[in-house]
Amino acid sequence: MGRKLDVQDMKNIFVEIQTIMEEQKDYLCELDGALGDGDIGLTVTKGFKSIAEETGNMDVTDIGLFVKKSGFTLAEVVPSTIGTILASALMQAGKALKEKEELDTSDVALFFKGMIEGIRKRGKAELGDKTILDALYPAVDALEESANQELSLEEAASAAYQKAMDGAENTKNLQSKHGRAERYFEKSIGHQDPGATVGALVVKGFDVYLNKG
Repeated sequence: MGRKLDVQDMKNIFVEIQTIMEEQKDYLCELDGALGDGDIGLTVTKGFKSIAEETGNMDVTDIGLFVKKSGFTLAEVVPSTIGTILASALMQAGKALKEKEELDTSDVALFFKGMIEGIRKRGKAELGDKTILDALYPAVDALEESANQELSLEEAASAAYQKAMDGAENTKNLQSKHGRAERYFEKSIGHQDPGATVGALVVKGFDVYLNKG
């Protein structure tokens, strides 16, 4: 039987995501400056730092409850566009993982499918609209394919991150249809979507945590 994730692993992954967002903060702000307010890097760094601080000592084994609480924390601390979108994503992902104490590859796919559902409900976006979904959908496809092939969680996370990053990079070819970036119309083509990049970096958190060392 391959490796599975428990709630402590998920806490550690969210800390890993915080570190990644901190490292990529300036890059994210640069991407956002071309299409929005230019502060997305600051927002996501602050948001994931707050998750680490607020939920790190949560004494629970229910991963769904932990993830849902993380969403509530984001909603309170960073009530901006990306903060609200990610908060909705995590709340819905928490519902999808309700009462689960261990996650295998299929469950991690369920986590990201929950995020997608939360984002679609909140933002009314779809695949191809040049949003975070353009990174998350390919990640789910990769995770489900890995599960079908019975690959290890470590291999699945690497494949998911690669597909998520490809998805984010492919947003350069798309036109924005939502949020402030919508104002740029055709001018948004050629610019990588900052939200999709954030989505890919969330997936990277799983990859880095599972495969480091």
